[in-house]
Amino acid sequence: MISDRDKVTFGEVAGYHHSNTFLFGIRYFKNWILELLASNAPVPSWRARLHKMRGVNIGKNVYVGYGVVFDRIHPELITIGDYAEIGDRCILSAHTRGSLTTRQAYPRSTAPIKIGRGVSVNPGCIITQGVEIGENSIIGIGSVVSRDISPNSLALGYPARVVKKLDGVGELQT
Repeated sequence: MISDRDKVTFGEVAGYHHSNTFLFGIRYFKNWILELLASNAPVPSWRARLHKMRGVNIGKNVYVGYGVVFDRIHPELITIGDYAEIGDRCILSAHTRGSLTTRQAYPRSTAPIKIGRGVSVNPGCIITQGVEIGENSIIGIGSVVSRDISPNSLALGYPARVVKKLDGVGELQT
């Protein structure tokens, strides 16, 4: 059976999407199946295509690693520019919310995530709602990006901070 938590959450999200809970449940199930397929697809372009089918806005020639989790409820709030790379086991979450007992103090909120052209997000990174990563930037392994990163930057850490400006980037190397 469905728990109280699931009923509240489905109701909130269905309202956000201007849908009823049944139709939202079908959409969520479809996206869940597509995410499972995408996470394990052997070819990177297949992973990108399956995530596009979920609603993630993905540009051309984008690499998506294994086990990447794009927001399960709001994939349409995530945009990834051309030639970007998202490493294995990254998490991009375009929403937050409190538990059932903290909803008043910490209500559900959403904000888009924008990954610029040519950005490289290394494995194990977490990118939170409302973040924009400027083009040709590199995010170091395991970093947590909770604020905007300017273009042509190397950012590392928890929280991620720009540690170096990158020179000579932006040219397509073939």
